[in-house]
Amino acid sequence: MPPDLPLNLGPSSLSPPGLLPFLKQARSPFLPTIRNGTTTHSPIYVLGNQSADLDSIISAILYSYFFSRGGNGDSEKRRYVPLVNLPDVPSGPELRRLRPEFACALELSVSSSSSSSTLPMQKKTGSDKDGEDGIVKLLREHIITVADLREGLLSSRDETEKGEKLELDCVMVDWNNLPHKPSQPQQEGKGSIDGLSDLVTFAVKGCIDHRPDEGFVPPLERLPPGNPRVIVSGPGSCTSLIVREIRERGLWPSFSAVDGERQKQEQAHHAGGEEGKWEVQLAKLALASILIDTTNLTAEGKVTDVDRDAVSFLTERISSLSSGGSGEWDRTAYFEQIQYAKAHSLDWLTVDEILGRDYKDWTESTPSAQKMVIGIASVVRPLKWIIQKARDEDDDSTKTENGELKSFLESLKKFALERRLDVISVMTAFNADDGEGGQFARQLLVWGLKDDHNDKLAKFAETSKEQLRLQKWNDFPFAGTDEYAGGLYIWQQGNVSQSRKQVAPLLREAFTR
Repeated sequence: MPPDLPLNLGPSSLSPPGLLPFLKQARSPFLPTIRNGTTTHSPIYVLGNQSADLDSIISAILYSYFFSRGGNGDSEKRRYVPLVNLPDVPSGPELRRLRPEFACALELSVSSSSSSSTLPMQKKTGSDKDGEDGIVKLLREHIITVADLREGLLSSRDETEKGEKLELDCVMVDWNNLPHKPSQPQQEGKGSIDGLSDLVTFAVKGCIDHRPDEGFVPPLERLPPGNPRVIVSGPGSCTSLIVREIRERGLWPSFSAVDGERQKQEQAHHAGGEEGKWEVQLAKLALASILIDTTNLTAEGKVTDVDRDAVSFLTERISSLSSGGSGEWDRTAYFEQIQYAKAHSLDWLTVDEILGRDYKDWTESTPSAQKMVIGIASVVRPLKWIIQKARDEDDDSTKTENGELKSFLESLKKFALERRLDVISVMTAFNADDGEGGQFARQLLVWGLKDDHNDKLAKFAETSKEQLRLQKWNDFPFAGTDEYAGGLYIWQQGNVSQSRKQVAPLLREAFTR
């Protein structure tokens, strides 16, 4: 854990803005100035991964806030703008519907109440119209998505600039490889994303991630001085790594533990002013993603000392600075509210949206130089629930023994073909509330959409069986090869500590070796 640092935020941050003023300032204007096809006064976009999950969004916000205050020693003092990686979802009601757990976390973080448990539970399900309208306004005025950026770029370009690509700078958080690479010649650390690949090439200027390094981000010595390249596998949350980084840079110091009387004075000074208020907001928001990704620090195999240290630091800030530092803040109640919002978020989505909500894909080269695209969708409900939802959406689904499963597989196949996938996988993770034996459980579906992938899938099944403790899923009534092209496997996953972070490399390796 970094040592305690003196409480000195530096001359550029004597009057730091609160979370909402910062986000509002970042949102308007958030576009670069374009002159003769080139950009000037361009911000640095902080971009999370394509699943746009809670960790990805909050990592981008936290990084942007602190590095906008000079975290990399940048003499140009460029602004950092957090960008939510949703190419088809403008900020507002659709963002609220598709990412209710983020809307919940943001609202709880900026609430004036010192206790997160005072907000009504029904607000998070959208049944409280006034509350929902307030959340929608909060999102629309403070959050930028890729869809918003695309609309702004198109509206700001004149006819002579159409068809020309802009180059914008970005920092990657919670991932380390952009999906769309430029054509020849290969350019180090440059690429684009869904929704902007025809308009923008991003040049990566830094990265913080908790996944294996895929070799896309340039080495540290070829990044601008002071910019981070922190790619560390292990921590359950990328937000934990960002908290560690900003603390090590002295941007968010601890209260001094050397002098007890001085510590009390510092806490009292902060708790009574605006500085204490914004610290509590940021600490609550950061905690939201760490607690969700580590199941309140209880997830076996996912929690590291980096996560524990971050939670300890953030919780201490909230407890010390909320309500004048009196009383303990209820971390568990806060976690449960956001978890509730996340668990019930899928009720409002279609099957296609459910599959795309937490989805990632990879392009691999086989030993014969064939390109393979592998996609994995993570879902926080059991397969039986998704299968029933697909059947409810399908007016033509039969009531025969296999009708419900067929409806789901047809939806899954359509999802895969739209993304030009060779292999589609669905990983489910759910708790006792889902009625599957009263314990946390996982299921794993892997489907090769072409017959010539069967050998590779069989290899994956064999090599991964022991590590993942794969068992037959008893509700799978027939073999996929009977009625669908390619091999179809559905398992109960006995080793519930193995999330997509561990399963994806196993599946990818089966096709590359």
